[in-house]
Amino acid sequence: MKRFLALGALTLTALSLGCGGGGGGFDLRYPGRVVFVSRRDGNSEIYLMDNRGYNETRLTDNAARDFQPRLSNDRSKIVFTSDRDGQYELYSMDSRGKNLTRLTNRASLEADPAWSPDGTKIAFVSDRDGNDELYVMNADGSNVQRLTTSAGLDEAPAWSPDGMKLAFSSNRDGNVEIYTINVDGSGARRLTNNSATDDSPSWSPDGRTIAFASNRNGNFDIYTMASGDGSDLTRLTSSTADEDFPTYSLDGLTLFFDSNREGNFDIFGMDAGTGLNVYRLTETTEADTSPHGRALRGSTARERRLFR
Repeated sequence: MKRFLALGALTLTALSLGCGGGGGGFDLRYPGRVVFVSRRDGNSEIYLMDNRGYNETRLTDNAARDFQPRLSNDRSKIVFTSDRDGQYELYSMDSRGKNLTRLTNRASLEADPAWSPDGTKIAFVSDRDGNDELYVMNADGSNVQRLTTSAGLDEAPAWSPDGMKLAFSSNRDGNVEIYTINVDGSGARRLTNNSATDDSPSWSPDGRTIAFASNRNGNFDIYTMASGDGSDLTRLTSSTADEDFPTYSLDGLTLFFDSNREGNFDIFGMDAGTGLNVYRLTETTEADTSPHGRALRGSTARERRLFR
């Protein structure tokens, strides 16, 4: 979460430019959707686009910072972090940016939200008890339960597809590594073990793989590993730029991520298994970061009929 906040701060220093993809609002008939953060209109706001980089639509508009957006699996709702009420709290809205609901209301930091697969719960990070720990609550903000009690910082939760586990990053053992834990807070297991920073985990839809970002080779790149024990480590990107915040499409074929490989941070996609066929979704002089995808890659017959 701390590095996520740092990247959000980066957007406060960049120059603004208009949207790169298609205009006219997002067509909700299209199943492929990616939310992301941009300051292209002068402030850190949440945007929605399709998985080709078109139909870019601004969903939030206020003087505060809105960031860390996460789409529900059915693509109907977005949960995000904002300081619009003076402190970092969690909010939800629908995919048109309407029906805004404040989910938390405390003097503490509430951030890093993540939908459960069935959309009934939200995992998040809070320092309400003095340290960054993992919590889970109902989708309406009720019934908050604490999951972790470590002396380190536990952050960046991501649900397994079956809803039984969370992947997260933590420095509880002295360095930022990827762990998994049961949703009742039991059974914590460390998956990575090196002197670098490993964070931003994302679970593949089949539950077998976790993608994450690591600077173990000097700059942040995207890696994947087996979700059970951290084996089968595969490096997917190897540019001299920073590649960060991977997120799988619903079919597991695509990984979306942000990268400054073209000079400033933009959103990219690539084949999830190989890292090949990289394509750029956004292109502005502003930093576009923190993608979260719930999209189906490819051209189905229905998509061709609606969007040819």
